[in-house]
Amino acid sequence: MICSPRCPIMSVPDAIAEIWRAYQVTLDCLEVALLEKKRGRIDSLQGTGFMDMPIDAVRRDIQTSRDVVNDHAILSMWTVFEREMVAVLESESRKMLDTSSSAFNQAVCRKVEAGIEYWRVSEMIDLIKPLLAIELIGYMKQIKRYRDWVAHKNPKKAPPAKVTPEFTYEVLVLALEQMGAVSQAIAG
Repeated sequence: MICSPRCPIMSVPDAIAEIWRAYQVTLDCLEVALLEKKRGRIDSLQGTGFMDMPIDAVRRDIQTSRDVVNDHAILSMWTVFEREMVAVLESESRKMLDTSSSAFNQAVCRKVEAGIEYWRVSEMIDLIKPLLAIELIGYMKQIKRYRDWVAHKNPKKAPPAKVTPEFTYEVLVLALEQMGAVSQAIAG
């Protein structure tokens, strides 16, 4: 076979779940640190930057950290999702070879695999539209706009509608489930 699949390190739903779990643990740790500072439990704060900080500064730093963690969780989940879109598109192009291993299908497969890393994400989303509910596509585009704003922070552009890590997790996992189910149905 001319086209070969990429070797995943871990399954995509597991990778997104791992990001989600790390995000939740981080939020819990921030909450515990704030509670310990409020309660004056100095022994549990030994060796941390919170030890000598006034409670208002701790609150401010923890809120800033929550905002950063929220944005980084969204960035991380989107990155994993984007990789899976690439894998799905490559897989679907390889399926053409199962139908007919013509010179044309081989050329299309090679072209997809050679250039897909350079495609715009919006082009990939347009290609998977037939696999997903239209509302889900809209949510994905909303997450993508927010991800782009977080990643680039262009001060000349107003921030898009804010999305939460919870929303991002739910939408991307649902999209992955639908892409997998539809892709399996096409193969079967």
